[in-house]
Amino acid sequence: MKVFHCKSKFDVDYLAGDKLDESHFDHLLGGDEACDIYKPDGSPLCKYRPRWFSEELCGDVLPACRKAAKKTNNRGMAAGDLNKVELGTERPIGVSNKTHFRTIKQDGSLSNTQRGGEVHSGIIGYFDRSVRFPFCRQTSFIIQEAAAWKKFLPYIERADEGFREFMPERWSIQREWADRTASDWVIPQSTFTTVTVNRNFQTAVHKDAGDLHAGFGVMSCLRNQRYDGAYLVFPAYRVAVDYQHGCLCLADVHEWHSNTDFKNMTVGYERITLVFYYRENMIHCKTASQEEEWVKHRKKGDKLV
Repeated sequence: MKVFHCKSKFDVDYLAGDKLDESHFDHLLGGDEACDIYKPDGSPLCKYRPRWFSEELCGDVLPACRKAAKKTNNRGMAAGDLNKVELGTERPIGVSNKTHFRTIKQDGSLSNTQRGGEVHSGIIGYFDRSVRFPFCRQTSFIIQEAAAWKKFLPYIERADEGFREFMPERWSIQREWADRTASDWVIPQSTFTTVTVNRNFQTAVHKDAGDLHAGFGVMSCLRNQRYDGAYLVFPAYRVAVDYQHGCLCLADVHEWHSNTDFKNMTVGYERITLVFYYRENMIHCKTASQEEEWVKHRKKGDKLV
């Protein structure tokens, strides 16, 4: 196993929303070799383990992943700077922060909903309250794709086993949060509430938000060999990781990160990434039945948490 210590950290805030290429890193690690990458202060940046998931688990979950990663425009900064990506037939209004726009509705009025670039991505598992949905809830995937959801569960359990083995202190903190959360909202046999599934998605430079800060990023990749590139990059440290099929990657997702573009693609190329996490505000969720009663009696202006 390779152990790599980053020597410097650079200010890369200006890259937020940008898509990176191979000029943004000096060291490429991972692939078929396990590695641990540490920041200059000695804290972990990334721990990568190839072949963590068996071929059987990968084969079982792959069709479910394809169903989960639907076309969407709600990925914000991860989808990229809208001044630099195509918006298709949408009519953007007031691209104020590079990553969101508003559209004109059929009646000519301006939509209140902010949208981002279009990608293939989906959220499965459970979700906390929001202005649009002021109650904790199952994602639509669990309801509409119950059989596919069951296929995810062994894979998610295996991801949690890796989290526990390689980052035990962070796992223990997240385990405490999960244990204090109503069981309706915690994925069985794990410390996670939610999983994001991306397909053939070159993420722009972003930091993850909404997940437990005291936890740690847990990711995996399913892929074929019909493309090159798509490396996970931490531009502030000038280091990248080459994701391979069935790998486990534990990373500090509160650092700026992105993946490079796909290269040498042939017909049928595919790269699916899964991101497992605990949504921090789910600690405030009541049980499912209590949530139903709470939202029935909630008054306009009541706080969500």
